Amino acid sequence: MNSELESVFAQDPPAVVLGELEVMTLGDEDIARAAILLEEEHDLGAARPVGRTLFQAVHHRGRWVALLMWGPAALKLTDRDAEIGWTDRQRAERIGLIVQNRRFLVLAKTRMPNLASRALSLAVNALPAAWEQTHSYRPLLAETFTDIEAFEGTCYKAAAWQPCGITKGFTREHRADYFFRNDRPKKLWLRVLHRNAGPMLCGIEMPPQYAAGLNLNTPERALPLRANQLESLRDVLREVPDPRASNRKFPCSSLLLLVAMGLLAGRKSLASIQRYGQFLTQKQRATLGWPSNKLGTFRPAPSYAALYNLLCKIDPHGFAAALNGWLAAAHGTLPRGLAIDGKYVRNLVLTLCLSEHESGAPAAIAIAEQAPVNEETKKEGELTCARRLYATTPLHGATVTGDALHCEAQSITLVVENGGDALFQLKANQPNALKHAMEVAAKHSPLLPANPTNSTTAARNGGFTGSIR
Repeated sequence: MNSELESVFAQDPPAVVLGELEVMTLGDEDIARAAILLEEEHDLGAARPVGRTLFQAVHHRGRWVALLMWGPAALKLTDRDAEIGWTDRQRAERIGLIVQNRRFLVLAKTRMPNLASRALSLAVNALPAAWEQTHSYRPLLAETFTDIEAFEGTCYKAAAWQPCGITKGFTREHRADYFFRNDRPKKLWLRVLHRNAGPMLCGIEMPPQYAAGLNLNTPERALPLRANQLESLRDVLREVPDPRASNRKFPCSSLLLLVAMGLLAGRKSLASIQRYGQFLTQKQRATLGWPSNKLGTFRPAPSYAALYNLLCKIDPHGFAAALNGWLAAAHGTLPRGLAIDGKYVRNLVLTLCLSEHESGAPAAIAIAEQAPVNEETKKEGELTCARRLYATTPLHGATVTGDALHCEAQSITLVVENGGDALFQLKANQPNALKHAMEVAAKHSPLLPANPTNSTTAARNGGFTGSIR
């Protein structure tokens, strides 16, 4: 280990060092030295490294003046999650894109005015590139906590961190899913590391360069609906006729509710929905209406075969009608943007869904007549389903978007007559319409100009609103 890195200033450093500070990422040998200093000088001692970690040293010509330790973010924080606006599924998959400043220490012999905020700013600016070099992706957001009874958090505020609420004062017990009250609430601070952090964390898809930070196989157990919504949906699904024989272990409504929860949680296949059910807690299984066994606990998740057999026998139109009725009641006013798209399920059934642009959550569902898969069948089935959705779904204040397949007069007329606007893709398969549209666009832009002030402000704040502005 470099002997210069072991030493610190013997007396107060001159102010000129603030402009000469640099940041370095520590290796294994230097981490051991940093752990000793943290244990000796930090109020909380040296934290035990857990998961992905990174140690930084802010130094002046090789002499350490400050140390920082970064690690995984907290799994769930009410104020942070509300500020980001992501769903439980998005949080479970993308929590690795947030890093936590677990320790920040200005060494005792180097403390001077403005040194803490300067060192913190330099470290945060260097963090994305350093994290990518170590863990193969760049984080989007940083978080940390300060003890409101001991510190004001002035250096974080000066380094462009934003306060985001106060914790409730609970501590998670090591290696146990148990929290106990510590009566010392902390102030939560957030720092945007990418200008589009907010929209990216809440978006439907993440760019491929962030794949290393995603947990796509998460056993996240949080249900995507509140208790009252679950209860109302279960009541609706109880009205769906059960097509199975009498020798069944799970009620039809429980299986359909599991399928609905899996879809709303972002599971895209029946196998992934079945795996999703395996991680539900006993309380959640009770909420879904699963039967109990002789021991008083609730049964394990239903098998893939049980789900498959039910979906093969059930009346798809009745199931879709039940879901649409509940979606209309639960969602209330539809969002401003809805996307229309059709997909085949196991090459057997064509489903069509109106989904929210931002979250991908379904707003209305229709199922086409069963027919062999071919382009002509798909075209006719998808258009027929779409027209049925346009005619039966309240579209007041909504803009429906879709690909070139849906760009035809009857579909657009139904959308407009039902109170919505249509924005469909126009391609060369309709040459006359495309030529006319290009002539109109050449004279007058069909789109309104964006507000430069608002868009610039949002970009600077990573797309966040509220306290992070």
